[in-house]
Amino acid sequence: MPLKVRQFIAGKGELAIWHVTEKPQELLEILKLHGIYADVPFSRNPKRLSEWLAARVLLSELNIKQKIIYNEQGKPFLDGDGAFVSISHSGPFVAVIINHGNKVGIDIEITGSRIHRVSHKFVNDFENNWLSELHKTLQLYIIWGAKECAFKIFGLGAIDFRDHLTVEPFEFSHQGITQVHFKKEEIHCVYQVFFQYLDNLMITYAIAS
Repeated sequence: MPLKVRQFIAGKGELAIWHVTEKPQELLEILKLHGIYADVPFSRNPKRLSEWLAARVLLSELNIKQKIIYNEQGKPFLDGDGAFVSISHSGPFVAVIINHGNKVGIDIEITGSRIHRVSHKFVNDFENNWLSELHKTLQLYIIWGAKECAFKIFGLGAIDFRDHLTVEPFEFSHQGITQVHFKKEEIHCVYQVFFQYLDNLMITYAIAS
């Protein structure tokens, strides 16, 4: 399970990404070495189970050993700990982010042309007006990631990615910052979003202020 990325972030936080190559039983053995005995949902298929276990292995590498619990919307929390956590999967990669002061959200995506087929579901007219033809594919992944991060921070369902979330214009680079606005009824939040493009993997994360 090679570590691909490990970075400290502002506000007492850290993110990490691993390339998962192990089978579920191997991941269970790694957890036991860290003194963690996972309550495994064996009904999951092997791929999903590997993702589920890999997230816990990765958190243990960051010295987080608390049990992960989920609310009704599927948002993860650390049991009995003040740190906030977010998890993302794409292909064989798993990413986690923790922060000891603010809510966080993370998204990773293996990039490809497929995003154009679904962009109409999450890109609004304002965003379409400033997209660059040269870097449109990668900008779409950043827009998606920014909105996914905001959704994870908010932690509740019934969010329309086109109507309730809007990403501020940005120029594409391999590493940068933008903002996403969340507006729904009387709620209005603005989240700063950090993005990084590394070996065909788009990494986005946001921290609530």
